[in-house]
Amino acid sequence: MRRIVEDLIRVDGVIGSLLVGKDGLVVASTLLDEEDAEILGAMSAAVFGEIDKATRRLGVGHLVDSIIDAKDGSILLLEAKELILVVITQRTVNLGLVKMEMRRAAKRISEAVPI
Repeated sequence: MRRIVEDLIRVDGVIGSLLVGKDGLVVASTLLDEEDAEILGAMSAAVFGEIDKATRRLGVGHLVDSIIDAKDGSILLLEAKELILVVITQRTVNLGLVKMEMRRAAKRISEAVPI
Protein backbone atom coordinates (compact mmCIF):
# COMPACT_ATOMS: atom_id res chain seq x y z
CA MET A 1 0.00 0.00 0.00
CA ARG A 2 2.84 2.36 0.79
CA ARG A 3 4.14 2.01 -2.77
CA ILE A 4 0.77 3.02 -4.18
CA VAL A 5 0.63 6.28 -2.20
CA GLU A 6 4.31 6.96 -2.95
CA ASP A 7 3.62 6.69 -6.69
CA LEU A 8 1.07 9.51 -6.41
CA ILE A 9 3.61 12.03 -5.12
CA ARG A 10 5.54 11.63 -8.35
CA VAL A 11 2.82 13.67 -10.09
CA ASP A 12 4.01 17.25 -10.48
CA GLY A 13 2.24 19.46 -7.93
CA VAL A 14 1.27 16.68 -5.51
CA ILE A 15 2.52 17.49 -2.00
CA GLY A 16 1.46 14.35 -0.18
CA SER A 17 -0.85 11.37 -0.20
CA LEU A 18 -2.29 8.92 2.25
CA LEU A 19 -4.62 5.99 2.46
CA VAL A 20 -7.02 5.90 5.38
CA GLY A 21 -9.74 3.62 6.61
CA LYS A 22 -13.27 4.97 6.86
CA ASP A 23 -12.66 4.97 10.60
CA GLY A 24 -9.88 7.54 10.09
CA LEU A 25 -6.93 5.24 10.81
CA VAL A 26 -3.97 5.77 8.49
CA VAL A 27 -3.00 2.71 6.45
CA ALA A 28 -0.14 4.35 4.50
CA SER A 29 1.19 7.89 4.18
CA THR A 30 3.86 9.93 2.43
CA LEU A 31 3.62 12.74 4.99
CA LEU A 32 6.79 13.14 7.01
CA ASP A 33 5.00 14.23 10.17
CA GLU A 34 3.11 11.25 11.56
CA GLU A 35 0.90 13.48 13.69
CA ASP A 36 -0.15 15.49 10.60
CA ALA A 37 -0.99 12.23 8.84
CA GLU A 38 -3.14 11.06 11.75
CA ILE A 39 -5.00 14.38 11.94
CA LEU A 40 -5.53 14.55 8.17
CA GLY A 41 -6.62 10.89 8.13
CA ALA A 42 -9.24 11.43 10.82
CA MET A 43 -10.49 14.65 9.23
CA SER A 44 -10.63 13.12 5.75
CA ALA A 45 -12.69 10.16 6.93
CA ALA A 46 -15.10 12.46 8.77
CA VAL A 47 -15.50 14.82 5.80
CA PHE A 48 -15.92 11.93 3.34
CA GLY A 49 -18.54 10.35 5.58
CA GLU A 50 -20.53 13.56 5.97
CA ILE A 51 -20.48 14.37 2.25
CA ASP A 52 -21.53 10.77 1.54
CA LYS A 53 -24.50 11.14 3.91
CA ALA A 54 -25.50 14.39 2.21
CA THR A 55 -25.28 13.00 -1.34
CA ARG A 56 -27.36 9.98 -0.38
CA ARG A 57 -29.95 12.14 1.36
CA LEU A 58 -30.17 14.41 -1.69
CA GLY A 59 -30.81 11.37 -3.86
CA VAL A 60 -27.66 11.48 -6.02
CA GLY A 61 -26.20 8.28 -4.62
CA HIS A 62 -23.12 7.40 -2.69
CA LEU A 63 -20.01 9.56 -2.83
CA VAL A 64 -17.27 8.41 -5.18
CA ASP A 65 -14.84 11.32 -4.94
CA SER A 66 -14.57 14.91 -3.84
CA ILE A 67 -12.27 17.89 -4.30
CA ILE A 68 -11.79 20.42 -1.52
CA ASP A 69 -10.41 23.52 -3.18
CA ALA A 70 -8.53 25.99 -0.97
CA LYS A 71 -6.56 29.19 -1.55
CA ASP A 72 -3.16 27.52 -1.93
CA GLY A 73 -4.10 24.03 -3.13
CA SER A 74 -6.59 21.20 -3.05
CA ILE A 75 -7.36 18.02 -1.15
CA LEU A 76 -8.78 15.22 -3.26
CA LEU A 77 -10.65 12.29 -1.74
CA LEU A 78 -11.46 9.07 -3.59
CA GLU A 79 -13.08 5.90 -2.31
CA ALA A 80 -10.96 2.79 -2.87
CA LYS A 81 -12.72 -0.34 -1.59
CA GLU A 82 -13.34 0.34 2.11
CA LEU A 83 -10.54 2.89 2.19
CA ILE A 84 -10.19 6.55 1.25
CA LEU A 85 -7.33 7.77 -0.91
CA VAL A 86 -6.35 11.34 -0.01
CA VAL A 87 -4.07 13.56 -2.11
CA ILE A 88 -2.85 17.05 -1.17
CA THR A 89 -1.84 19.30 -4.05
CA GLN A 90 -0.42 22.70 -4.84
CA ARG A 91 -2.62 25.27 -6.53
CA THR A 92 -0.92 24.82 -9.93
CA VAL A 93 -1.53 21.07 -10.23
CA ASN A 94 -3.34 19.48 -13.16
CA LEU A 95 -6.38 18.15 -11.27
CA GLY A 96 -7.47 15.97 -14.19
CA LEU A 97 -4.13 14.19 -14.19
CA VAL A 98 -4.24 13.74 -10.43
CA LYS A 99 -7.76 12.28 -10.58
CA MET A 100 -6.68 9.90 -13.34
CA GLU A 101 -3.68 8.72 -11.27
CA MET A 102 -5.90 8.37 -8.20
CA ARG A 103 -8.31 6.13 -10.13
CA ARG A 104 -5.37 4.03 -11.27
CA ALA A 105 -4.15 3.80 -7.66
CA ALA A 106 -7.66 2.88 -6.46
CA LYS A 107 -7.73 0.01 -8.95
CA ARG A 108 -4.39 -1.24 -7.59
CA ILE A 109 -5.74 -0.94 -4.05
CA SER A 110 -8.88 -2.90 -4.99
CA GLU A 111 -6.71 -5.67 -6.42
CA ALA A 112 -4.55 -5.75 -3.27
CA VAL A 113 -7.36 -5.68 -0.70
CA PRO A 114 -9.36 -8.89 -0.28
CA ILE A 115 -13.15 -8.63 -0.47
